[in-house]
Amino acid sequence: MRTVMERIAFADESGTHGNPNCYSIGVVSLDAAYREEFERYFRSKLLTHGVQGEAKWTKVRESHGLINFALVALYSILHSRTACFDVMVVNTSVFRNWNSLRMTREDAFYQTYTYLLRHIAKRANRPSEIYVDDCDDSYAKRDEMIEHIGNNMLAQLAGKGRLTGVHKADSRAYVGIQVADVLTGAVNAAHARRFDPEFTPHLGKQLAIERLAKMVGWNDLCYDTFPSNKFNVWHFPTEYRARPRTQQVNIQTIIPYILPVDLILGTNLPRKIL
Repeated sequence: MRTVMERIAFADESGTHGNPNCYSIGVVSLDAAYREEFERYFRSKLLTHGVQGEAKWTKVRESHGLINFALVALYSILHSRTACFDVMVVNTSVFRNWNSLRMTREDAFYQTYTYLLRHIAKRANRPSEIYVDDCDDSYAKRDEMIEHIGNNMLAQLAGKGRLTGVHKADSRAYVGIQVADVLTGAVNAAHARRFDPEFTPHLGKQLAIERLAKMVGWNDLCYDTFPSNKFNVWHFPTEYRARPRTQQVNIQTIIPYILPVDLILGTNLPRKIL
């Protein structure tokens, strides 16, 4: 039986296909004692906002309900007792291993994945179990590899943090992975838009980015943090830090829902408030 001292986390990635300027890995983590409450709450919010099937960033277009689910997700994390959201944004142009002849891009990707999960366990300073979205990898046991390498790194630190399990999981069965998906997708899209001014996300995605940014007191999601214990954006590698700048998180409590008319006109009508 789990104890309150354990942590549980759900992770997903965004922007890894093709030849991206950046990709992101996001992790939603919380005390394991609240896992069932977390699952029930977000399952109910999927129904409340009429989200059909999985909540995924790729589906954020004309569905105001899915955008509002993303807003509820971040709002709930920011105001929860134990939950937090961490996202690593990797600038592929300065990440040497991404463009190395000695390492595949899949290897480079999982190297950054391991760094992020090590950070999660180190900060928690307690056992942490991680569920990651099941990717189509050339090596099937990537989850076991992350756990092994991550724990070797953690063993060198004077702390209690460790990875008690890293598991590939079907996102359809884990709403926590779906929450990580939509939040990570929004952060990555904001960064991709900055890297390529000609990249214009769908209006629904632009509105989602705008509202999510307002929730942490920002005008966009393309920044990194100091870090923050609730909403932490980590620019990687070191050469990419504070580009365009580092921002302090300033949590806002009144953020308007998206209405159907907003997806037509791009308006900002605060008729329903979180």
